[in-house]
Amino acid sequence: MQLKKTVSSALVVLGIVGCATAVQQSGTASTSAPSGAMGLSPSNPFYAASTLQYQAPPFDRIKVSDYEPAILAGMQQQIAEVNGIANQAAAPNFDNTIVSMERSGVLLTRAAKVFNTVAGANTNDTLQAIQERVAPKLAEHNDKIYLNAKLYQRVKSVYDQRASA
Repeated sequence: MQLKKTVSSALVVLGIVGCATAVQQSGTASTSAPSGAMGLSPSNPFYAASTLQYQAPPFDRIKVSDYEPAILAGMQQQIAEVNGIANQAAAPNFDNTIVSMERSGVLLTRAAKVFNTVAGANTNDTLQAIQERVAPKLAEHNDKIYLNAKLYQRVKSVYDQRASA
């Protein structure tokens, strides 16, 4: 029964991650090693995109201790990317604002999707403890993005230009 549950969990994760990476590959977002993964060891399986088919997570290498550092590094990387978007000198347009925002956070997406799927499908006390520690940090992370005044002004400018596009 445990094997069946594990296999089912793995298939769900593969489906979710496969769909997510297919969208990311269609753009120009980097799926290689993250340039701003502060504090994340290259030995962490989430450090770079998986080389497996459909960029499936390398479950044989993932340890419970890999999730939290990858998620935290992913949040740092995405905030740096979003601040770069908000503070750029170029006039805001759809590509350099909206598309760039959509392509930000590749490391966070890669780690969080696998973690949330595994935790939802086959949780335990350790995974729940990670969820409890990471949840308020993720909320703060989202606030930093959604409440970024400069970013808001860029998005508003793109929105206001929609009729002329």
